[in-house]
Amino acid sequence: MKLTFLGTAAAEGVPAVFCNCPTCVRAKIRGGREIRTRSQILIDDDTLFDFPMDTYMHMLAYKLDLSRIKRVLITHAHMDHCYPQELCMRGGPFAKNMTEPSVTVYGNATVCDMIIGDMSREVRPEVKQTVRVKTLRPYDEVYDGDMRIVALPAVHTKGEDCLIYYAERGGAGVLMMNDTGVLERSVYEKLADMDVKVKAVTLDCTYGGIRHGAGRHMGLFDIVDQKDLMQKVGLITADTKIIATHFSHNTDLDYGAMSALAAEHGITVAYDGYSTET
Repeated sequence: MKLTFLGTAAAEGVPAVFCNCPTCVRAKIRGGREIRTRSQILIDDDTLFDFPMDTYMHMLAYKLDLSRIKRVLITHAHMDHCYPQELCMRGGPFAKNMTEPSVTVYGNATVCDMIIGDMSREVRPEVKQTVRVKTLRPYDEVYDGDMRIVALPAVHTKGEDCLIYYAERGGAGVLMMNDTGVLERSVYEKLADMDVKVKAVTLDCTYGGIRHGAGRHMGLFDIVDQKDLMQKVGLITADTKIIATHFSHNTDLDYGAMSALAAEHGITVAYDGYSTET
């Protein structure tokens, strides 16, 4: 599978919308890889991991045909991961000559309720029937076409079954952990018992080059700890790609310094537009 990181930021983006901290000022001046839009990953050309308000900008920046998307995997109901209004444009007079007749959106119960509710205010009947919504719970497993999908529990918003996802195609899989705190060993053990083949892992690095500890996000050294834990339970090998993403402006490290620090631990730092294959 080919992974393209369309966006690699946390909720506020980098630079953050209203911020004048040193990180944000530097990003505005330098541009390039210092600019991060809201987190989103494209798998091959038919699957999206998360659906933020920056999806339209990603379509423009990477010249994407989003009508090719067959499935969307949504982690939780925050707007930087779930922006249902855009789905109202999928058909009718808003979209013509689309590649795929329908799209399936996967998410927890809160996400699915949000999509149905938000779309109901604007969606046309002919568009509504092209957007299928399917609720997943932690450890649910589904097969959609040639893709195997496993939903796993994230550590994030209290009161919501926030999810991360494992997606597999052609004997290779990616574990996507773009907005979560550290996970318990049992989560990795259960996934390892499901006969998975994890070739790449993407992990939340909201707090940059620090260890965040307990909470709903991670920093680089939390990723190091999680990498070690995944190796101990046999989920990954030394050849598995470990990729940090979902950065906020709450770090004083620029892209170069972050990459150098991460490389010492065998971790790649993603940037907007970065791509890799499993």
